[in-house]
Amino acid sequence: MISEICRRAARPLLLLLLLLPVSCGRQKAAPRPTIPLVREILAERTGPRAELLRGREPRPTSDITLIGTGFSCDRLAEQFSFRDKQDNVNASYQADGLPDFAGETFACIEDSGSYESVLNAMGADVLRRWTVQRVLAALDTAVHISPYDLEGLSSKRRSKAIVLADPFLAEYGGFDVDTLLSTTNCQIPVIRPVELMIDRAFANNGRGDLSVAILCDPQYASADIYEKIFARKAAAQGLKGATCVVAPVARRDSVLHTFLRDYLDAGQTKPLDAILVDDLSVSLDSLKTELAEIVSVMNESSMTIGRLITRDFFLTGAFEEVSDCCYSFLREHNLFTHNIAKPQVMVLRPVRKPESEDDAIILIPGSYVQN
Repeated sequence: MISEICRRAARPLLLLLLLLPVSCGRQKAAPRPTIPLVREILAERTGPRAELLRGREPRPTSDITLIGTGFSCDRLAEQFSFRDKQDNVNASYQADGLPDFAGETFACIEDSGSYESVLNAMGADVLRRWTVQRVLAALDTAVHISPYDLEGLSSKRRSKAIVLADPFLAEYGGFDVDTLLSTTNCQIPVIRPVELMIDRAFANNGRGDLSVAILCDPQYASADIYEKIFARKAAAQGLKGATCVVAPVARRDSVLHTFLRDYLDAGQTKPLDAILVDDLSVSLDSLKTELAEIVSVMNESSMTIGRLITRDFFLTGAFEEVSDCCYSFLREHNLFTHNIAKPQVMVLRPVRKPESEDDAIILIPGSYVQN
C-alpha cells in the first residue's frame, strides 16, 4: 500500500522564492475566476447577504464554527472541548485544570456524506459552492426547526472564527471563500488546518528540497487531496524540489515505527524533514515518545529507521496547529467569552431550502428526526 503511495506522492514541486509568514488568517486570493455565486453576491449593493458580510467583525459573544463531515467535526469539537495546554490567565504553556476554551460554543455544521463523493459525482464547482454556502450559514443567525420551516423559527449566534475541518472543502472552496470575505472586508478568519501544518513545516525548514510525510485517516489516503494542497503551497512559496509522501495511519500504536518501516521497505531512503499528522485519533505526545526512542543511540532503531529523521526534524498535528491558531486569535483580539463553564457543542445540518430553485441551503438542528 505505502509503496504505491510513495511512488505517486514523491513529486518535485515548483516556483517563487520567499517564505511567507505562518498565519491562521485569510489566504490572499489569487487573480483567477471565482464561482457565479460569489460574483452574484459581490455585485449586490444592499440586501441580507451584503449586510451579513460587509465589514463584519468578530465579537466575544459569537461562536467558533466547525464545517465538515460529522466524522471530522465531532472529533475536532471533542478535542477542542478538552484542550488544557495553556494557563487561562497568562497563556503560558501549562495546564491549569480549566479547559482553554471554557465558556465557548462550538457550532458544528455537519454534512453526512464525504466531500470526495460530491466532487466525483457533481464536480468541483458544486463543491466550491457548497463551501461558500456553509460559510455564509456560519455567519448568519438563522436556524430552521425542520426542513419544512420556511421562516426560520429558531436562531444561533454568528461566528467569530470558522474552521474548514475537511481538506476537500479547504482545497476546493477556500479560494472562493477568501475572495468573498476579503472583498467585502469581512474580518472573520476562515482557518484551514492542513495548510497550517504545511506552513509551519515550511517556516521551520525552508530548504528547496524539503521532504515531508503526511499521515492521515485511511479514508483520505488514496484521494490525492494532501498532495494537491502540498503542491500548491510549495509552488506558492518557491520550494523547488520539495516532496510529499502521504500514508494512512494503519494502526493506533507504534504509528511512527510502522510508517518508517513501511517507508523504508518501499525503497524510500530520502530522510524526512517533517511528519504532519491529520488524524485526530493519534496522540502527538505518543508520537514524540516514539520519536525519542527511534533516534536514541541506545536503541538499534537509530541505525535503521532513525536515519530517516533529519537533524532539524519537525513533528506536528492538525489539531495542535488549529487549536493554537484559534486560541491565539481569540486571546490577541480579546474575543473569549471569559465565562467559567464547560465548552458547549451544537450540531447543525445543512439541507436544501424548501421551494428553492437555486440549490440554496438552510440549517436545521442535528437532533431533528423526521416523524
